[in-house]
Amino acid sequence: MKLVFAIVIAAFIFTAIQRGDPSEGLLEFHADGNVAFGYGTTDQSSLGTTKRFLNQHPEVDTLVLHAMPGTVDSDINIRLARMIRKRGLKTHLLADSYIASGAVDLFIAGTERTMECGARIGVHAWRSGLGYNPRDVGWDENRRYHENFLRDMGINPAFYVFTREAAPPESIHILTMDEIKRFGILTSPLNCIAPDHI
Repeated sequence: MKLVFAIVIAAFIFTAIQRGDPSEGLLEFHADGNVAFGYGTTDQSSLGTTKRFLNQHPEVDTLVLHAMPGTVDSDINIRLARMIRKRGLKTHLLADSYIASGAVDLFIAGTERTMECGARIGVHAWRSGLGYNPRDVGWDENRRYHENFLRDMGINPAFYVFTREAAPPESIHILTMDEIKRFGILTSPLNCIAPDHI
């Protein structure tokens, strides 16, 4: 099952890179006082990389996710998200932040989740490199796994099915303010003027 997930997520990243979405490199953080700015794609090394970074910068209490298109290792990505929550870190999006796919899991792991108007949060369905769709490959198991994660993060578990139906694998759906409010993505209210998406 992990191999299937790896193939699936690799397809995500390939699609994102083909569209020119930032950032094409692997996950890295840069500290500035108590804030760390994150960029890139998570992979099997990201959990260890992030642990080392946080141990070297114990003053960091907020992760600003800036340009993060997703992951190539779903299992490590969820473990990284759970570590973010366990450490009590807050997450924030700048007005020009773009996060999508697996990076959304990292954002919702924050004990406090805030954003500025203009930030974009992208979701879509997944499909493996073998052409399978989510209802063919471990759909029930995958759904339970992610819904349990969402519950633990204080997010409406219906968000998982929504993300899979919001856009096909080759596309991205940018969450609207109404959708962000409906699923409890933020811990502090935000009012943005039209357009409806952020």
